[in-house]
Amino acid sequence: MKTLIAGPWVGEFGWELFAWQAYVRRLAESYDKTIVISRENSKAIYSDFADKFISYEPQGGLADSFFMYNVDIKSCLKESLDSNNIALNKNTAVLLPRRLGNPPYTHYTQPVAFGDQQLKPKYVCFGEKTKQQYDYIFHVRNRDLRKEDNWNIEKWKMLKDLLKSDKIGCIGTKKESGWIEGTDDLRDIVLEDLFTVLRNSSYTFGSSSGPMHLASLCGAKHIVWGDQCKSLDRYEKNWNPLRTPMLFLGEYKYHPAAEYVYEKFKTWNSNLKETK
Repeated sequence: MKTLIAGPWVGEFGWELFAWQAYVRRLAESYDKTIVISRENSKAIYSDFADKFISYEPQGGLADSFFMYNVDIKSCLKESLDSNNIALNKNTAVLLPRRLGNPPYTHYTQPVAFGDQQLKPKYVCFGEKTKQQYDYIFHVRNRDLRKEDNWNIEKWKMLKDLLKSDKIGCIGTKKESGWIEGTDDLRDIVLEDLFTVLRNSSYTFGSSSGPMHLASLCGAKHIVWGDQCKSLDRYEKNWNPLRTPMLFLGEYKYHPAAEYVYEKFKTWNSNLKETK
């Protein structure tokens, strides 16, 4: 039996979505069995194709792109396999996350080489379509990594007031995301439930972050702001394989005024409705 072992993934969630999981999904088609190693809350990403999921919580510093500071990925792999009594043999292939090689160092959507194969990532839309639950979803980024990218909490409160809705939820993790009083606290809900929340919400707002990238794969229209030079192509094309409608605001990078975000959103949404 040909077995693929993919992971452990220790990097950022957004990079797991667009520089890892879709390549593993495609590669799994060439194997009889696929074992994925990642954080417990990422299990739902792989549920449609992985035969076995091993939960692994890396112990190190901050996660950044493919990596985590002060973590040796090969030691993490050995620890995961040993603790689950899994032995490697000639029929086993191991795919380790790394910047140079597979998945691609360009972390976009083009095919990459793995052995004699050219892998084209296989994306799926996450979440089941049900009735609408929320008008707006906020991701209030509150990370220590590049904390200058966090949006001021007072601006979030202002945006909430401008939107005039009592159906707003805040997502993310309690460790790295904030909550706005008067909204539903959806932080730390399991990923399957988050898929459903995003899939059945009208709009998602936030500065560039992993949850905003997830909105793309849940078919959730999203409004995101950040560094246009670094992120515009990523949100519009490279990390938007389903071509989910989105608005990227880059004029003021990570610190636009709440009124500016609201006015740009209204104009964009009006044009979006006219083109339907």
